[in-house]
Amino acid sequence: MGWQFGPYRVEELIARGGMGEVHRAYDVQHDRYVALKLLTDRSADDEEFRKRFKREAHAAARLREPHVIPIHAYGEIDGRLYLDMRLVEGRNLSRALADDGPMHPAAAVAVIGQVAAALDAAHAEGLIHRDVKPSNVILQGDFAYLVDFGIARPLTANTDITGSGEALGTVGYMAPERFGSGPVDHRVDVYALACMLFQCLTGAKPFTAENPLAVIFAHANEDPPKPSERRGGVPTGLDRVVAKGMAKDPAERYASAGELASAARKAMHSETTKRLPAVPVVPVVPPAKRRRPQWKIAAAAVLLVGIAAAAVWLWPKASTTGNPQATSPAPTTTTSVPSGPGGLAAPDNPPCDGTHILIVGSAVTAANYASDLRQFLADNPGAKYLHAPSAGCGSLRTHLDGNEIYAVYYGPFTDKESACAKRTEVGGGSFVRRLDNTSSPDRAVSCR
Repeated sequence: MGWQFGPYRVEELIARGGMGEVHRAYDVQHDRYVALKLLTDRSADDEEFRKRFKREAHAAARLREPHVIPIHAYGEIDGRLYLDMRLVEGRNLSRALADDGPMHPAAAVAVIGQVAAALDAAHAEGLIHRDVKPSNVILQGDFAYLVDFGIARPLTANTDITGSGEALGTVGYMAPERFGSGPVDHRVDVYALACMLFQCLTGAKPFTAENPLAVIFAHANEDPPKPSERRGGVPTGLDRVVAKGMAKDPAERYASAGELASAARKAMHSETTKRLPAVPVVPVVPPAKRRRPQWKIAAAAVLLVGIAAAAVWLWPKASTTGNPQATSPAPTTTTSVPSGPGGLAAPDNPPCDGTHILIVGSAVTAANYASDLRQFLADNPGAKYLHAPSAGCGSLRTHLDGNEIYAVYYGPFTDKESACAKRTEVGGGSFVRRLDNTSSPDRAVSCR
């Protein structure tokens, strides 16, 4: 049974995600079973994506590291992009952790070392994986393979969201700079590897919360938790490995995945361990004093999880300056304010006059502007929405990967304290912005 795709007889669906599907298929020409990844038709329609895909698939196919699943072939058949990979029978690390619980520290460090070897080989070829996580690690006994190389991924953070709003990566493992506007390099993989080490040791991700925006905020602002305090028997030296691997500043991380793995192996010989009962991971955002709205996040994540692309508003860290220096009035400009998307009333753009607003949600996917805005407004009675490009305010980010940003907000408030009081009331992943032309759009106002 099955269906034919070029020389492949496609027999069984193995996995499905935002980038496409992986099937068990029989290669008639070479008389072998393979893992055939078929990318979405939407991806094939993007000419720039097609070029990146072929370039990076070619580079990935050259990798000969034992812990990288080989790519046999790649290309395009009937307008659909595909990858032909070795079929490896096994279970992924995510399933292993779910079934068996946290790993013995020595076993965890061994797996991390194998994944690090795969990453170093890829980085030497100029490839950044950008989606290092347990579900992309296949285990055959005690041998680990890192999968999902060869999927074209952009080289800068501000193109790390596809035109459809899909984030290339999973929020629980994404380095803070992924949500900024500057370039990223291989150290985003080092950060993700440290997150995965933490999960192997404790059975949980470093930061968890129901709202993905809260997780993103934690990656950008909170110190990494210590695995030895989450599970007894973990050498305290591994706390330092996780902390350095998850440093907010890429320059403070390990220079390579292999360097992290080497440090983890050395930490296994540290004498101090803490014999504590495991404790559950505590959500990173304090509970709201009153109502906490149920957020609907306006973007989709590759393979498994939804992610709020609007989190670029939160990176790198909240400003510690409560009242920035007063700014001169913005130059007078004439800006056309668009009518609302999908039949909504026109946006209510506040003046850029030094007042404050509380952002409670952002719509960044063009196809979903109307539905996302309606949901945010329904979840936040009394809130309004603005069209960032029309607001003419330098402290507001206006675009994400070419898409205009709409933000749902409360205010404006005459002072920071009033805006922060509203944030305490609303809770969730909301954050305060000062409306001026000198504050960075990459910094939220601190309410501490």
